[in-house]
Amino acid sequence: MSKTVITAESMNLADTYAFTGTVTGTNTAVQLLSTVTISGTSTTNIDFNGLFSSDYDHYKIYIDRCTPITGDAKLYLRFFTAAGIITSSSYVHLAAGSTRNISSDASGNSYNAGEGTAMILNGAGGSNNDDTYSMNYEFTLRDPLNTTSYKQIKMSNSVISENATEYWTNTGTGFYQATTALTGVRFYWSGGNWAVPSVARLYGVIK
Repeated sequence: MSKTVITAESMNLADTYAFTGTVTGTNTAVQLLSTVTISGTSTTNIDFNGLFSSDYDHYKIYIDRCTPITGDAKLYLRFFTAAGIITSSSYVHLAAGSTRNISSDASGNSYNAGEGTAMILNGAGGSNNDDTYSMNYEFTLRDPLNTTSYKQIKMSNSVISENATEYWTNTGTGFYQATTALTGVRFYWSGGNWAVPSVARLYGVIK
């Protein structure tokens, strides 16, 4: 093979190559920054704070087996700034959900939109507190450190009952109406604490 076929900057794709050996290394484009695992009944908030940096373009948050102790609770969200948790009426939220019950052949839709001291991101309906329901959330937060635009976080979730007769889905977006840089995010329920086996993970996506 000619020394000029592969260089530090390029590879001649017109040639045929046979490679042997092992490729090593890690995927550093997406990095796990923090994990919160609920192991009891005393956790009120899931907080990811002080973890944002200029190294990352945006962040992904996954909450698996997302479960409240209290039935029919709504999932709330607030942001942190350097001054602390934001509790002022600076939030706007919009969410929509659909349900399907295979057993009863019934379908439904729910909507939720408003302003207030927190975002509500799981539609107009609540969340079942039975851990036989598999409820998983995905959140995307872009550029929380910028100081020129309002902040937004997008959400999607899916729910399936253990006996596979009920299916739910929700999508939503929340806005923080200020240009202040964010330092973190908090998830909590409208009533009660988090229940086992909820697990939340924060990932940073490198620019």
